[in-house]
Amino acid sequence: MARQARLFIPECPMVLELQGIAGQDVFKTREAFSLFHAQLPQSASEEDVAIHAYCLVPSGALLMISTAQAAQAGRFVQNLNRHFSPAVRQVQAVHSSALWEPRFKSTVVQPGLHSLKACLFVEQLAMRAAGAPDLATYPWSSFAAHAGVVNEAWLADLPIYWQLGNTPFERQSRYRQFSEQGLGEHDTSGLLQCLQKGWLWSDDSFCTQIQELANRPVRPRPRGRPAKAIKSTN
Repeated sequence: MARQARLFIPECPMVLELQGIAGQDVFKTREAFSLFHAQLPQSASEEDVAIHAYCLVPSGALLMISTAQAAQAGRFVQNLNRHFSPAVRQVQAVHSSALWEPRFKSTVVQPGLHSLKACLFVEQLAMRAAGAPDLATYPWSSFAAHAGVVNEAWLADLPIYWQLGNTPFERQSRYRQFSEQGLGEHDTSGLLQCLQKGWLWSDDSFCTQIQELANRPVRPRPRGRPAKAIKSTN
């Protein structure tokens, strides 16, 4: 059976999951984290990709990006791997020929509040997978930049992030408040499921409106045959 095309919808951000091959850790040293972190803006620039959020943990990475064309996400990941893979072998032991699982996972996210929640979902990987007690002090996540702790000018703020306030201080303060509320179990599990299956994460109304712009179905089709219309006997 042919592999289904990766979902792409113009002007909608994507969340990408990069995992170490066979569950192995990719980042074993601080130098490995630093190499990948430094490569992110370079690869984004070379492939014309906007990075909205990121989080690196030993087993892999979550990235939130926007692209103008469907193929750019794949080229961006290839670019990252092409530069990072040979460099990381100079700073840590690598016991396999490949670092990453051959196909990364992805989901497309509805703009607006859904995208802000997805941004926090990406950054909270530090807590879920690395046990970070405080996102603001975790060095390999975009949360510190969004909360005003550090400056990473290469990050592309989501439109909904800009709507949080008129000044950087207001936006950073309100994003911290937003993060303190956290994500509910419904949002977290929904995002995880869409990420694993490659479906759109959105509300039902947006899903219906956007289908014609997508390069493939955005949600799984109902199982079974369509219900037959009952003819009127009048």
